[in-house]
Amino acid sequence: MMIVNKNTTINEILNAYPGAVRFFSEKQMSCGSCFAVNFDTLENGALMHGMEVATLIRQLEQFLQSLPTHTASTQHE
Repeated sequence: MMIVNKNTTINEILNAYPGAVRFFSEKQMSCGSCFAVNFDTLENGALMHGMEVATLIRQLEQFLQSLPTHTASTQHE
């Protein structure tokens, strides 16, 4: 799993986890349609939306863990 911190750009997260756009949408952060995702970090995004960055990171990590992973599909039954 990707290590996420306050300096991770939102674009890096969306590239690694396309499903994360739903997380940001649920937070009323229109990251899927915002030009700033190309260079904005999680910290900047949190500040612009009046959120605590540590809380946002914790919630994002929980969300990412709930996404189906591509690596898990390599198991054979």
